[in-house]
This record gives sequence, structure tokens and C-alpha cells, in this order.
Amino acid sequence: MTEVLQDISLHVEDHEFIVLVGPSGCGKSTLLRIVAGLEPETSGAILFDGAAVNHLSPGQRNVAMVFQNYALYPHISVDANIGFGLRRAKLSRAEKQARVLDVARLLELEDLLDRRPAALSGGQRQRVAMGRAIIRNPAVFLFDEPLSNLDARLRMQMRREIRALHAKLPTTTLYVTHDQTEAMTMGDRVVVMNKGRIEQIGTPDEIYNRPRSRFVAEFIGMPGMNLLPMRVADGALHLGAHRFALPPGADCAAPEVLVGLRPEHLRLSDGPHGVPAVLDQVEPMGSETLLYLHHEGQKLCARLGPDCALRPGATAWLDLMLDRATLFDIPSGAALWHPIAPSGETT
Repeated sequence: MTEVLQDISLHVEDHEFIVLVGPSGCGKSTLLRIVAGLEPETSGAILFDGAAVNHLSPGQRNVAMVFQNYALYPHISVDANIGFGLRRAKLSRAEKQARVLDVARLLELEDLLDRRPAALSGGQRQRVAMGRAIIRNPAVFLFDEPLSNLDARLRMQMRREIRALHAKLPTTTLYVTHDQTEAMTMGDRVVVMNKGRIEQIGTPDEIYNRPRSRFVAEFIGMPGMNLLPMRVADGALHLGAHRFALPPGADCAAPEVLVGLRPEHLRLSDGPHGVPAVLDQVEPMGSETLLYLHHEGQKLCARLGPDCALRPGATAWLDLMLDRATLFDIPSGAALWHPIAPSGETT
């Protein structure tokens, strides 16, 4: 038997919006399906409000799941799709129809109730799928990569709509995605997973600015964090012939570390001083410019403003904002030191 999840321990607060993010095959969808009761767990307990639900069937757990492929019934109307979850409810026909109308208004679907799924856009179909989940008034919403089939503009719109819906109906939510933009913009907290384990749990700010491992540093962020191997000697960091003072408060006993810097923490020097790097590629992004460079074989990325006159092949001189760096242990990849948190405390 293949062990997909290992030593998972996750506590979710009531009404919290938690995003599970990680590469394909990391176990995030398996974890969601175990919570839903769609796949069996081999050990451990799943608790809702302190009570174990391991022995309960999916229908008894009072959860609602929204899938990547919408899972709508193509031969019936939007009205019937939304109301499908009430088919066994002890409600009159009028009460059921009133519930469907309430949900349709909430999701701005009231003008589409007579249509069938084939006549809807991708975003409309996703709202119908959410409506079918909402109408059951579940204790927990489970989203399994619900936006992956949509184009970029529609994904952005649906992210806002799902967060707005959560503000109106603050039901506890677990949301699975491989898209870190979704994770960072939607989650109250983010759970980063890798190879069946939880690498880090934290707010989007904590995950981005104070990653606890090399994996999180490289996976989160577009592009990921720059990682520069440097020697530690005489209270300083050494990159080839370049010497830098250790960041204030950093106490590092390792002889060599990886110095992690986000692309926005590499700046162009005013003159020929700092770290020289050859520019390989310029990527204009409209509101910003990404520079891809290399220094003695080490690849780097810098995030600058929209105006950049440099061209590939030019030498750029970089200032490293080491007060914003994270130091990582090379053998284990674990973070050794983080920059000062906004509160003034180290983390």
C-alpha cells in the first residue's frame, strides 16, 4: 500500500477559509477527499466540533464538495441542479423553490434558472455548482481545484466572488489548489504541502516573507525566492570576493548557508558597485519588469519598476537587501533565520 499522507495534523477554526496548496501529487486532494469521507483513512481521527466522524458516510458528515469539473446534471435546468440536494429534505415544494430562489439571488443566477448547463459559461456553471453546495447549508465547504478549467480573467473574477460569498456565508472552508495566486489571495491561512507532508501553515504574509523551508521559499512566489550559497566567516557572509555583514540579529553557526531573497529585494545599484550579474532576459509585465540574470553560474531574478533600459547581455550591478533575507541550512533546507517581523519580533 502506498502511503500518500504522512503525519498530517491540521486544526481549522470555525468559519475559517483554509487553502491547501502544493504541486501535483502532494496529497492535497486526497486529504480533502478523506475529510469528505470519499476515501478511507488508515489511521488518525477526523473531528468536527470535537466529535470523530471517521465512521460516518459522506452524506452523514454534512459537508458539501465543489469539484473541478462542476459535476452538473446536463439534462436538467439550473433550477433543478441547484435544488437537487433538497430532494430528500422534508420541505414542501414551495419551501424548496424559495430556497432555490434565495441561493440563485445570492449567486446572481436568478435569470438563468430555466437554462441547462450547456447554455452557460464556465463561470456560470461554477456558480451553479456552488449553489448546489450552498443550498444544503453544510457545516464545511470543500473546494477541489474549482477554477482550474477557467481562463485567467474568469479565475480572477471567481476568486473575488468566492471570497465575497464566504463573507456572506462564513462557513468553514477547505479549498485545494495548485495555483499559488489563488492560495495567497483567498486564504485566511495557507497550508503548503509537499510529498504528503505539511511544510508550513501560516497567513499569506507569513508564508511569503518567512518561509520555514527551502521548498516553501521556491514554491511560493512568482518567480520564487532567489537562493544564493554563501560562506559564513568572521561575522560576515561571503559570495565569492564579495563580503556582506550578517543581517542584524542573525546568529549563524553553519559554515555555509543559502541566502534567500525575493526578486523585489534585489535592486540595481546607481553605479558599478555591488554584485555584478549578466542580464539574460527582460520580461516586461506592464506594471513591473522582471530581470533574469546570472552571477558566476548562479541564476537570479530581480523585480523592478516598469521602466528598464537594460537589454540582454548587459552587466547589471545589484544591491542585495540582506536585512530582508532568509537564511537556510543547506543539508536540511530548513530556515535558520528570518527577517524582523512587522511586529518587531523575530519569527
